[in-house]
Amino acid sequence: MADGFERPIIFVCHDLGGLLTKRALAYSSKRQGKVINQRSIYTSTCAILFMGTPHNGIDRKALLLPRNDESPGPSQFVINLLKGSGPLQEITDQFAPLMKQFSIYNFWEQIETEAGDVKTYVVNEESAAPVWDDVERCGIMATHSGMVKFKNLKNNGYCVVLEALIRYIKFAPVIIRSRWVRDSESRVIEREKEVEALRQPQLLHPFSDDANSVGCNELFIVPRWPSNHFTGRRMDASLVKEKLSPTKRPNMNNTHRIFVIYGLGGSGKTQFSLKYVQDNRSSYWGVFWIDASNEERAKLGFASLGRQAGKGDTFEAGMHWLSRCSKPWLLVIDNADDPDMDVSQYFPTGGNGHILITTRNPGATIHATVGQIQFRSMDPEEAISLLLKHAYPQNQSEYLKPQNRILAQGIASELGYLALALVHAGTTIQRNIYTLEKYLHYYLGHRKVMISSSLCTSVDETNIITTWEISFERIRTRESVEHKDAVDLLYIFAFMHFDSIPETIFQRSWNEIKLSKSRQIAYPGILQTESGWNEEAQARLRRALRVLCDHSIIDHEPDKGICSLHPVVQGWARNRLEETERKRCLSYTTAVLAHCISPYLEASGRRFRRELLPHIDSCLQALKSQYPSLPDTVERAAEVEKFAWVYAENGGWKEARKLQREVVNLRAKMLGRRHKATIEAQRSLGHTCWNLFEPKVKEAIEVQRQVLESEWWSRPSLAYWTAWPPWKPRHIPYCFALDDLTCTLWLAGNRELSKKAGEAAVEGLIQRLGPEDPNTLTAIFNLARTYLHLGDQKTSHKLLIWVLRKRKRFFGLEHPDTLITRNEVGLSFHARKQHLAIAERLVTNVLKSRREILGEDHAYTWWSMNDLSRILCDRGRGAEAALMLEEIIPVVIKTLGEDH
Repeated sequence: MADGFERPIIFVCHDLGGLLTKRALAYSSKRQGKVINQRSIYTSTCAILFMGTPHNGIDRKALLLPRNDESPGPSQFVINLLKGSGPLQEITDQFAPLMKQFSIYNFWEQIETEAGDVKTYVVNEESAAPVWDDVERCGIMATHSGMVKFKNLKNNGYCVVLEALIRYIKFAPVIIRSRWVRDSESRVIEREKEVEALRQPQLLHPFSDDANSVGCNELFIVPRWPSNHFTGRRMDASLVKEKLSPTKRPNMNNTHRIFVIYGLGGSGKTQFSLKYVQDNRSSYWGVFWIDASNEERAKLGFASLGRQAGKGDTFEAGMHWLSRCSKPWLLVIDNADDPDMDVSQYFPTGGNGHILITTRNPGATIHATVGQIQFRSMDPEEAISLLLKHAYPQNQSEYLKPQNRILAQGIASELGYLALALVHAGTTIQRNIYTLEKYLHYYLGHRKVMISSSLCTSVDETNIITTWEISFERIRTRESVEHKDAVDLLYIFAFMHFDSIPETIFQRSWNEIKLSKSRQIAYPGILQTESGWNEEAQARLRRALRVLCDHSIIDHEPDKGICSLHPVVQGWARNRLEETERKRCLSYTTAVLAHCISPYLEASGRRFRRELLPHIDSCLQALKSQYPSLPDTVERAAEVEKFAWVYAENGGWKEARKLQREVVNLRAKMLGRRHKATIEAQRSLGHTCWNLFEPKVKEAIEVQRQVLESEWWSRPSLAYWTAWPPWKPRHIPYCFALDDLTCTLWLAGNRELSKKAGEAAVEGLIQRLGPEDPNTLTAIFNLARTYLHLGDQKTSHKLLIWVLRKRKRFFGLEHPDTLITRNEVGLSFHARKQHLAIAERLVTNVLKSRREILGEDHAYTWWSMNDLSRILCDRGRGAEAALMLEEIIPVVIKTLGEDH
């Protein structure tokens, strides 16, 4: 046996033995140096015969085959054999690069295994014999267990296996001998490189540990603190700290230091990151957190940064500000799970940046510049401690008892050592739903039921969801009001965005829902209070939230008035609903969101409505998946219309236009073109198209002409038909339509038509509403702007000054209507070539306000910058004007397109 290491090996593996062989070969291939005995297994292996090996896992049906033991359900070891499991994929990934080294023959069973009421293939052909390049495959006419029990020498299966073995044995010695020669040569070269490296002089690090020292943290914008019971991941934390330390040598190519944490949902990525930023905040001048679960949420996060920095409430403002920050900052981009989303769009272009990304998408690792970690399961001892800390939060001595740790070991193992599942299991024990001794038995039974359902798509998801099912069933079967309310609330939350759900949504919608009961929707009890929103209603909401929070189904921060769910929890809550129930609960969510949007869109509620955007996105996505034609009813059209208003208000004009077109089409079909609701929807669509500018301004004119025609025929009474002249009506809606057309014709350059429509609108509105009504002021402003571009500067200036005084008195200096008037007054001074200093001051002040309110990169801000540049040119400061425009042109092109 002196040459035993170099003797050829041929493996014949049945069932799990094949997986063990693949794992062993992957391990052996990485052994080097003195552990040649371990390396020899890989080097000497010539061929492998896999007999019914579940390369791609087994089906759920096979997992449910009756067992001989008394366990109420399959163990975690067996669960890990399900298709799509993490451990199986890990083995596949490790073995795939080695396959070319071996001759491989895959065999599969051709007779189903029958046990009790179940009849199925234990490992089907697709899993046992995948179509791999240069790999032989063959079926054996036997069951899974019988495929390696040949009855005689003439058995067809035996003959095929024997032929393959004889063939492999024949050429194995030559192949293995040459492989050992190559391996020996490679080891010699590797050792020479090691010796050469040791001879090189050691360079001292040119930067001291205090280089770029921050001293203290000035900005810490993070949504919440980590759990008080956070446990483990110390080695991972040390690695991240080393890679993202601001004292590290800066990258010579001026790129950010980017570290990616990826892994399955529930593995603790977000909690780890919260703990990391809490422990290391003093290393960075600023720490910022962006929820990247969808694009709208990410942009909202950057807009919040821009607002807090005083640079404007837009995505671009936040990005621009962070790009200009020279002090070291840390940006956490959390939940960047969508593989279709380009996460790099959220990397600021400059600045002294350190970026930590958490994601379920392994593809995101392409963005890592300093390292990456895959989060799988926790360390077993850390997992046991985490479970017991949540089970006994007030009694630390309990989780030190040896018998408790033994029981916890069994639970943690079956939960796959997943952080989220461990936390929830601990909370279930702490709530006395099941004791530590009984939990595992009931958990295994619940998991068996979950495996046979369609709720779970992976092994890890099954482990996590089963823990919620145990406690949720306890909530669902309770008869108290707060428990019933908790169930209803969870299903409403299921169709919102999972993060930062404000209680204010219910406060604002409560009264409106009460008034809308004519819709015949059977709202859940929590939305059917007899009174409006008051202390009793808030207390009822808080009690329901408390139930969900106590069972660790949601997180609730009463001081901030917001709730959050883990995205896996939200998916579970949504998917456990039957089709009819899903539609009903989605209707509740849609109604709650729509009713909290005021039809008047008051300026004071703008920030709240902006915070609704991710919840509206989530709700609309669910609606579109349920209703291919959306909106599908008149009632739903009213809700979708409100969502479109919020998109338009926040610059999402393309999304708003798409929804408004559908609303117009449905109302025209169901109610008629001249119905009041149809006309109002057309007006909103016209305003949205106006904001999209060319080429959509043509659509705006067409829509507004249709509105004008409808209003011409829709006079309130006979008196309006008999008033002279009858072809020039003066009822208020008709005047509004004229005013809309005035504004759009001005933008399209049809100034004479704009003037004609504007004069008729102003005349009618003064007659019906009076000169100081806000709607009349809008019409006067639009007419004054048309006069200005027609060259009637004196009349225009007089009207603009009058409108400005009234709007300042009614709305204040910073209201959008006041700002646009101030800007136009400045242009009026400029057009008259008088008081150019006043013109510059007016437009400069408007620009400053728009930057703060709308952001650096809003279209209206650019409009003021363009107006200011014209004034500067006439004041002999053309270079300053050119510099200002050159800075924004790339952003304008990116946002609006080159042909705008």
